[in-house]
Amino acid sequence: MPKPSLLREDIVETIRQIVFLWRVGNPEVTIEESLPSEPVSARFDRRLISQALTNVIKNATEAIDAIPIEERGHGRIDVRLERLDDGRIVIDVIDNGKGLPADQRQKLLEPYMTTREGGTGLGLAIVGKILEDHGGGIELLDRPDASSGARGARIRLWFPEAGPTQDVEDGDNAASPASGLNHDRRNGIGS
Repeated sequence: MPKPSLLREDIVETIRQIVFLWRVGNPEVTIEESLPSEPVSARFDRRLISQALTNVIKNATEAIDAIPIEERGHGRIDVRLERLDDGRIVIDVIDNGKGLPADQRQKLLEPYMTTREGGTGLGLAIVGKILEDHGGGIELLDRPDASSGARGARIRLWFPEAGPTQDVEDGDNAASPASGLNHDRRNGIGS
């Protein structure tokens, strides 16, 4: 992976552009966005974060397509952005697809691990590396309303608004700026 070229840009506009392209290319799926009305300036590599978000939305559309249409109803993806008080940018992608396996879900972040026939198993590994290089991480979660029986997944991408606190050229995990926790992209857990 190329080293990120970090510039201060509007993450809201970046997300809007990606969502727009996916809406046009997938009219059979409702893709909604919940974004601040004002720009949110952050230090990130627009190309790499766009690639990460594209991979996650692509996975969400494939998870929806994996369910027979008579069982799933209308496919829906929600993309949300939040700026946390601790200085992190958090992007949630929530779908009503087949969901994530309950056991060994974090293995999906390893290269060549896939649950889809014909999948390469590289998409989430690449996303994890991109977020790690930005000083952030990726979390593989159930939908927020899964306890009420809703099917689907929530993929959470996060990175510090100010950019990584150290260079991650060597591939080491970067620390979250406010928490002091190391976020291991392979298991999605702060330690």
